[in-house]
Amino acid sequence: MLKQLFAGSQATFYHADDLENDEVKQLDIPKSFINDVNDENEAARWHYSKNDEILTLFIDAVVADNDVPSQGAYHTESVAFLVQMKEHRVLMFTRSSMNFLADHIATKLTSSAKATTPIELLFTAILVIYGDYEAALNKLDVLRRKFQNQFYRKTSGFGGDLDSIWTVTNALLYIDSSIEDNEDVIDNLTSQFKAYKPDSQTEFLKNRIDIEAQQAHKMADLLSSVVGNIADSYSSRNDRNLNWIMQILTVYSVVLTIPTIITGFYGQNVKYLPFALHQNSWLITIIITLILMLIATIWFWRHGYFDK
Repeated sequence: MLKQLFAGSQATFYHADDLENDEVKQLDIPKSFINDVNDENEAARWHYSKNDEILTLFIDAVVADNDVPSQGAYHTESVAFLVQMKEHRVLMFTRSSMNFLADHIATKLTSSAKATTPIELLFTAILVIYGDYEAALNKLDVLRRKFQNQFYRKTSGFGGDLDSIWTVTNALLYIDSSIEDNEDVIDNLTSQFKAYKPDSQTEFLKNRIDIEAQQAHKMADLLSSVVGNIADSYSSRNDRNLNWIMQILTVYSVVLTIPTIITGFYGQNVKYLPFALHQNSWLITIIITLILMLIATIWFWRHGYFDK
């Protein structure tokens, strides 16, 4: 399927998805490029063919994992761009999971001037991709605030959505790595691409991309550190709570051993045990047991065994 998103006097922009063989031949798209597009693990990179005057660019875009039950699930997938200089045409290739990107770019391109060049269209699309990164990071930041509020509100027990925390941590790893790869590729493209002759508008778009990339990279790094600290804090608290529970159980097991010792001792068939022949011997043994249990409890309490 081929959908035109922008048509100007100097360039056109298309979104391509699952092209037929006839469309591939008609558009003169290299077969090697189609094979790379279908590779989900294609790395961010660029290449320019002088003979065909074709620029190929692969960069990563962020995608929400809607099928994951935990909140904050994101991963990144490569988006392929084919800039055909002779035809003044830009083709964007995505998989079905990223078709939403075409709508975002189409909305952005409606404000572009008719005389926009292919490189300007390419940079505008990249800006949209970075806008999606920013939106994803803002959503993850909202979850970060939620995790912090949960941590401060509940100071006991094993509270906290640890699954979501780990999911957000993994998403930030994907995002941070992809942003860094994209930044390196775009910087290398603009410095090494000989056919790249920027005008004022192109330079403006490139500067915007650099600013968005730096902001997204810093935000992803900061969120990774904060969420990591929150996860460590939850783990430390849970370990502390577990240790306290085991400590209390140990204290109670010791205290509750005292009645067993007393009743076992007086349950023996031995004559002349203290108070054994007294008419209130059962009451005396109970009092002795309670006193010993109280003494043991006070001893444990004074030595801090009940403290968290």
